[in-house]
Parts: sequence; C-alpha cells; structure tokens
Amino acid sequence: MVAIRSIFTLMFALGVASLSAQEIKPRVAGLENNREYMALLREDGVLRGQVDSLSQAIATLRARFVEDTENRKDISAEILRLEGDAFALQGKRNLLIGKINRIEQDWLVVNINHKPVAQKVVEEEVVVPVDAKKYADLTRNAYFSTLLSASDYATLRKAQRYEGVAAQLISDFAGCHRSLESLRDKYLKVDNEGSADSLMTLFLNRRAECNAIADSLASTWSYIFDNKTYMYDLLFDKEGRQDMLQRAESKRFTMRQNIDRERGVYLSDALVDYLFQKQCVVDYEIDVATVLALDSARDSLKRVRVGLDALRYDYMPVEIKRRYFLDYYPVKFVGTKYFYTSQNPMPECVVYENGEMYRIKLGTYSSRQPLSKFRGLENVAYRITAEGKWIYYAGAYPSVEALENDLKTVKKLGHSSADVAAWIDGTYAGSRAEIEELKSKSYTIEITGVESLPEGVRRVIEQMSEGNELSRVGKNIYRVTGFRSREAADLVVRDILSADSSLKVGVTEVQ
Repeated sequence: MVAIRSIFTLMFALGVASLSAQEIKPRVAGLENNREYMALLREDGVLRGQVDSLSQAIATLRARFVEDTENRKDISAEILRLEGDAFALQGKRNLLIGKINRIEQDWLVVNINHKPVAQKVVEEEVVVPVDAKKYADLTRNAYFSTLLSASDYATLRKAQRYEGVAAQLISDFAGCHRSLESLRDKYLKVDNEGSADSLMTLFLNRRAECNAIADSLASTWSYIFDNKTYMYDLLFDKEGRQDMLQRAESKRFTMRQNIDRERGVYLSDALVDYLFQKQCVVDYEIDVATVLALDSARDSLKRVRVGLDALRYDYMPVEIKRRYFLDYYPVKFVGTKYFYTSQNPMPECVVYENGEMYRIKLGTYSSRQPLSKFRGLENVAYRITAEGKWIYYAGAYPSVEALENDLKTVKKLGHSSADVAAWIDGTYAGSRAEIEELKSKSYTIEITGVESLPEGVRRVIEQMSEGNELSRVGKNIYRVTGFRSREAADLVVRDILSADSSLKVGVTEVQ
C-alpha cells in the first residue's frame, strides 16, 4: 500500500507545483487588483491541478490493477479512496467557480454602473476633441458631451471601452471551443483507459471554462447594449428626431426576430445575443454618424459591420460519450485439452465498475470445483461471492446476442444449466430475467424548491452526469434522468449537495 500511495503523492506534488508556478490572469479585465478574486483564481488553479493529478493517479492504478493480480484488493481500495478525494475536490472547485462568477458578474453590473463612479470616469477619461470629425470613435465628439450630462457621457464612454472586453471574450470562447474539439478528437483516438480518463477530466474542466466565458460575455455585453441604445434613444428624443427613433425600433424588432429564431439552437445563447444585438447597435451608430456628418466614424463603423457578417456564433455543442475499455473475448473451445492446471491456474473474474459486460455463467457451487470440470474450455474465470459461493464464467461479451452461439456449444459440452450473467455499470444480474429487470430500471435525480439552478450546481451536473439529461419540469423542479444504477445517481447527489447544501435533492426509481 505504501508503494501504491507513493504514485499518487508524486503526481499530486507535481500537479500542484506546475500550477502554482503559472501566472494567474484575471478572466475579466479590470479585476486585477481585487485580492479576493485573484486569491480565488489561484486556489482554483491549485485545486484543478490536484484533480488532474488524482485523475492521472487513478488511471495509473487502474492499469496496474489489470496486471498486478496479487495486490488487486489493495489497489481497488486505493482507487476508491482517490475517487472519493477527487469528488470532494471537484465539489470544492464548484463552490469556488460559483464565487468567481458572482464576483465577475457583480463587478460588471455594479462597478461599471455609471452612478457611483461617474465623476471618477469623467476626470480620468473623458477628453472632448476639438475636431470631432477626424475621430473614428463615434462617441468621442462634442455632440454627445454637449447634450448628455457628465455622468451619462461617462457611462457611454465606458460602454464603448468595454467593447474591447466583449471582443476579447468572443475570441476566448472561440479558442475554448477549438480546445474542446481537439480534446474530443484525442479522446476518440486514445487506446487506453488511463489516458481516456485524463482527457475526459480535461474536457469537462475546459467545458466549464467555456461556460464561464459565455456568462461573462452575457454580463458585459448586456451592459454595453443597454447603455448604448438608451443613450442614443435619449439623444434623439431630446432632438425630436422621431424618424431616427422609429428606424432604431424597426431594427430592434428585426434583431429580436433573429435572436428568437437562433436561440437554443447552438452552444451558447450569449454569442447569438451578441452577434445580432451588435449588428443592431452598429447599424444604429452608422445612422447616427451619417446624420451628424461624422465621416471618419461612419467609415470605421461600416468596416466593423462588414466584419460582423463573418463573425461565428453557430458553435455546436461538443459532446463526448464516455468510453469504457472493457476487455471482451469469446470462450475458446480446445477439444479434450485440460487448459487449466495447477501450473496454469484459473484466473479470478474481473469486474468492471462501468459499462456493460456479459458472460456465460457455467454454474454456481458451494465450494471450489476441480479444474477437470472445465475440460475443453479456455477463457474461464471464477468469482467468490460474499456468501462464499463459487461462480464460474466463460468468455466476456458486449451483449447477450454476441454470446448466444457460444452458450449453445457450452451446453452441449455438459454445462446444461449454463445461463447468461451481466454487470451493468457495476450492478450484477445473474440470469436473463435479472438482466431484463435491471435494464428496465433507470434512476432520476429530482431537485425541488429552487426557481433557478445555481451555476455551481449546474456545472456539477454537467461534469458528473455525462450522458444524462437535465430538464425543468415545473416552476421549481429540475430533473436529471437516465442513470442506470442508484449508486451512480447517489454520487451525483452527493456532489450537488457539496455545491449547495440548501437544496432538496432525492433519487427515484423509474420502471
């Protein structure tokens, strides 16, 4: 056990050291001096390194479990311990990510609100050019500064500056999506369980980062859009330009139609909102620049508008169906040969925690059977139950259909009572009837008493219930369906409660 734990200790230390050495950068520009925010980012980086290291250690132990038959009991216990540690650390990460998101959203909504910081912005940033026509930046001209109050003008200028933040978030999201596609492609090609598990962990973490970027974009762009359209409407209302106001409203109507058509179709609604709202705002700004004869700003905005036509928002969800590296093989018929002897003992049956494994059950006995009983068969294994029963199995198949012909041959060789047995996500079924009953059941997690799921809980569900469906079925009811075992559902419930202990969460069995 000491040797086994040393593997994890080394990986854990390397993971923490590599992440602690990295420079932590804020996800939202402007929060560099927020000590709590930067501390949370550093802590999340350390936890992410620890989770990745645990995943690598678990993968190493799983590979060793197959080869080291003498120490399987200790290895299995250590795998279970590390998996528990990994779930606990991921629960802490989910809480941290929730805190990080709240700070970002509060900062974007509150800190850039013009009322508490208007005078500071005016003093630091607002410089009205003498000749406004030579500036490509529409908002930097005397027309706006004259008709708007100092605080309103400061808000408009701040909204303009945060266009850069939104553009950077768009770029970050595109890079994040490319990373997801790359990880998916690598996952599909990898040929061992350890590497696959590590890639899956990286994929889930990267997907959480993509969601966080989309959340930040939604908050940032909402501030920009709301303030810009409000200020432009305010200006033309003061000027009595009803024609411009009607033109703007017509564009917003078209914008809403476009958004309604595309929402819910692609990976991120935040990108859909951004593209069509940005097009609407730029069209409005081109009209403003044209009316005011601001040629440089108008020409610059037209170039921006052309660029928007090429901007992607149609990113499709990147999904990975978890792979289980089960070792399938048929029973071999070797004539009258005694394949298993005292020099070549029969192996113990390998039980997998995930996936579906079907075997030919040769028989159940109260004691060990002589090896001669299995004459003519290769790929036979035994299992000792908690009650001390000896069960013998032949072959390993992906489905009942795959073993039917071999089962008929086994029965002809004298094992007339042979039947089918299966492990489905670690749950055992010792006959066809039990298999049918097991496969007819599924388990659902129900979360009640909450109008909207906290972001940390949503991320837990995404990460820990890959392949299951999350849906809202009532005003305050959410369900996660499709679990094939209660144990799998219970693990997700545990992590949901670690993210938010105030929730009411239960598991129900569905026939």
